[in-house]
Amino acid sequence: MTLEEFRTHFAQTTRRGVFFDNASMGPVAPEVTAAMAQCMELRQAMPMKYYQYADQLFPACRGQLARLMGCRPEDIAFTENVAYGINCASNALPLERGDNVILCDREFASNVYPWLRLQKARGVEARIVPHHGGGLTVERLEQYADRHTRAVSVSSVEFSDGFATDLEAVGTWCRDHGAYLVVDCAQSLGILPMDVERFHIDFLAGLSSKWLLGPFSTGFLYVRKELAQTLTPPFAGADSIQGDVDSVQYQLHWKEGAQRFELGLPNAPGIAGLHASLSLMEQVGADCIRRQALEVSGYLARRLEELGADLAPCARSKKHRSSIVAFAPPNPEATYRRLRERDIACSLRCGYIRMGVHAYNTIQEADGAVGAVKEVLGL
Repeated sequence: MTLEEFRTHFAQTTRRGVFFDNASMGPVAPEVTAAMAQCMELRQAMPMKYYQYADQLFPACRGQLARLMGCRPEDIAFTENVAYGINCASNALPLERGDNVILCDREFASNVYPWLRLQKARGVEARIVPHHGGGLTVERLEQYADRHTRAVSVSSVEFSDGFATDLEAVGTWCRDHGAYLVVDCAQSLGILPMDVERFHIDFLAGLSSKWLLGPFSTGFLYVRKELAQTLTPPFAGADSIQGDVDSVQYQLHWKEGAQRFELGLPNAPGIAGLHASLSLMEQVGADCIRRQALEVSGYLARRLEELGADLAPCARSKKHRSSIVAFAPPNPEATYRRLRERDIACSLRCGYIRMGVHAYNTIQEADGAVGAVKEVLGL
């Protein structure tokens, strides 16, 4: 499938203006809506066939996610969202009073509150350190870590400014210092490469409603196999335990690997929608999607810089840029409001106007957004 053909699947969104708000939520193609409806229609018509359908759907979708992450399908559990995955990590990892977990001060709340709760409940310090150019770097780890640092929790791409973490460098540091690495991949999976083994990731939590262009309340959690076998999940349910779910011979024998973190029947309509979205993206190809998103976002950043816009440092960094372009205007709230009035879909985050570019977006849309910024700022 060509990029032009890919774009046609999002015409209901793109014909209404410039949609550069993928970092908040991506649009869905008609195939996604149809797949979710088909799932529910099957349940409506013949409820028991719903289970047979799920038995085929879940492994197929796990396989698609595994190809994106660089892992095995059985290393993935279906969840509701990133927060569930981070809570699983914070509560299951063998952290004790006096240990500390390092985060940076630009993390999204879903990757902070689970650790603050752990700090209050078990005395494990959530050490929130100043960001370095917009995110967490090895330099910051060297500066703030100590012999009690047992884990690092970081976003693959920071939500506010688009800082892309050097996961290979951070993962290598964690491996060398005996620290677990927990990653929130909500702002990168589907656009930037992910390789959980090469990056030495222990937990990876994601969701489908942003860059994967899928439904809400449909998430996933990767857990490194060797680690998962040693962990006791914070919750237990019928589907996290080996054996017949209908048995009354209760034996607490956890399932192998990541799937011990699933509690019950996952959200089949949501997974059906995610499967449809991933199938569409696979027809374009991950490399093609990445090239287009980075080309258009790079062009957008250059044009904004030519206007004199105050770009986030990572937008000018080859090493740390993503397909999110953020800039800080003199009056962020008014600028945001006036851009939305001109049908430029964007976000306001931490004083930045944030524009998230996907592969269905075009250079022409970037020109339209830059023209609107120029008009709004009177440049």
